[in-house]
Amino acid sequence: MIDHFVIFSKTGTVLWSRTLCKLGGDPVDNLINRVLMEDRAGEKKFIDDAYAMQWVFENKLDLVFVVVYQKILQLLYIEELLEIVKKDFIAMFPQQIASKTPVKYEDKFTKILKATELKFTEKQARKGPRSFNASKKAKAKGVTSNTSGKTASASRSATTADSSEDGSDSPASDGKDKSLEELENEAALRSKVRKMRTGPRRKGKDKAAKEPKQSGKKMTKWDDTKVSKKEAEALDRSKTITAEEEEAQLREKREAYIGDMEDSESEEYSDTDDESAASSGAESDSSKGGWSFSKTRLGNFLSTVSGNKILEREDLEPVITPMHQMLISKNVASEVADELCESVITTVVGQRLESFTRISSVVRKALESALLRILTPKKSTDVLREILQAKSEGRAYSIVFVGVNGVGKSTSLSKVCYYLKSKGVKVMIAACDTFRSGAVEQLNQHAKVLDVELFQKGYAKDPASVAKEAIKYGTENGYDCVLIDTAGRMQNNEPLMRALAKLVSNNNPDLVLFVGEALVGNDGIDQLSMFDRALADYSDRREPHRIDGIVITKFDTIDDKVGAAVSMVYKTGQPIMFVGTGQKYTHLKKLNVRTVLRHLTQ
Repeated sequence: MIDHFVIFSKTGTVLWSRTLCKLGGDPVDNLINRVLMEDRAGEKKFIDDAYAMQWVFENKLDLVFVVVYQKILQLLYIEELLEIVKKDFIAMFPQQIASKTPVKYEDKFTKILKATELKFTEKQARKGPRSFNASKKAKAKGVTSNTSGKTASASRSATTADSSEDGSDSPASDGKDKSLEELENEAALRSKVRKMRTGPRRKGKDKAAKEPKQSGKKMTKWDDTKVSKKEAEALDRSKTITAEEEEAQLREKREAYIGDMEDSESEEYSDTDDESAASSGAESDSSKGGWSFSKTRLGNFLSTVSGNKILEREDLEPVITPMHQMLISKNVASEVADELCESVITTVVGQRLESFTRISSVVRKALESALLRILTPKKSTDVLREILQAKSEGRAYSIVFVGVNGVGKSTSLSKVCYYLKSKGVKVMIAACDTFRSGAVEQLNQHAKVLDVELFQKGYAKDPASVAKEAIKYGTENGYDCVLIDTAGRMQNNEPLMRALAKLVSNNNPDLVLFVGEALVGNDGIDQLSMFDRALADYSDRREPHRIDGIVITKFDTIDDKVGAAVSMVYKTGQPIMFVGTGQKYTHLKKLNVRTVLRHLTQ
């Protein structure tokens, strides 16, 4: 029932593999690239297209055991199979494992697989469905078994006979015995009748004095009577302003939202504190918080552990528990915190503890290493280089901003626009939010302040068509980059998610950025995952265009609770392109991974 089993070392050497059914694609390669190399080994299962994969590590020997099977199958014996094969393989081939030499294991594996499947089948057959008499419902109704029913019947007959001989009147003497269920129904009916007879509660005679109604807004009369000059001025929303007044307003807005150029000198988000001093302080002074145990009874014990101890899961539990609580307190989503901790345990278990080394230090180092690999981008985040590449190809580079309502997509788009313009890029904004009232006017204000062109077709238009025309217009008129704004939508709104997938699928932009808040925890994971899945599910392309990067807003409001960054990157594997750190256009930074790492582990 499984399709593939493979045993390989962490250096990439395949020691043995067995294919029972031809695989479509490369699911094992995807597992290595998306899970094992990104420190997501804490997950119990990985789904890749039509396949599900489960795995187990042997850290002492740097081995990985992987099973591939169809995801529609619920194979409950996979974990047991992995453990049996792991123990047997290590016992059979110690020398080959040490020399990383491929082995022949087909016959023994076939026996283990058949025995495991047979054991599972027999266990399922022994369970079987319960009879009605053995169910809770039967017991509640007083039905136990045929034997007990006959005994009860015989007992009732004997009682009736005795009553007849005595000549006493009994309710059962007329032969109409009432079952327990009928008696319960009658009792419930009598209780219901009593409640109906009592009637509703009487209202008190003294009613509270009615509060005087507040005078509301005066109604506007829409009739054929003549409108006065005062009323006409009140209704006029088309007052024109002079060029001098408009220029003064723009100058005021530029001073407010652009400010001094000093704000944009530092392109990376980092603290002013000395990172090295902070890291050394975290190592030496445990009183500053975190999850150091040097001043506890447990810490004293762990500090004395030295020698050739092989770390087991039980040794790590006292350290992992406070580490998990620390991650949650930093706003890391609970699901991600669970998987991170499990990944650390999987990495550390089986390792040999070095002399005079605390277990807490080993776990901390493993966590920092995992977080560093997660947050470090796996691909280039240099947007300027990609824009120049597109320009050399004679086309406009396009960026689409997506996200839920109210996270700051339009503001983030304007900040990116200012950043690109300050680097000499000719930018155009496309208003493809044709749903929200006032969205086009909002972007128009940003475009005026930033002195860039706005491409818009008003409202009630197809956003995909507007985006297509905007990209075409930008290419024809020599623009280097087109920034496309989209309507905010909830992640579970299928019609709007289909419309977004259509926009991305039809135009195939160079970059799709998800805009999310730094304040959210589990909600951010749900939003990002469902947006990414919707772009894949509702696309009409064979290889759908999914989320390419993340923009996190309100990063200046969270202090050291930077867990949302970890949660979003962990779930999608996509990099954080920018973080918003304020209200001005200059408040857009690139993420400093080391700073985030220090906030998470201090």
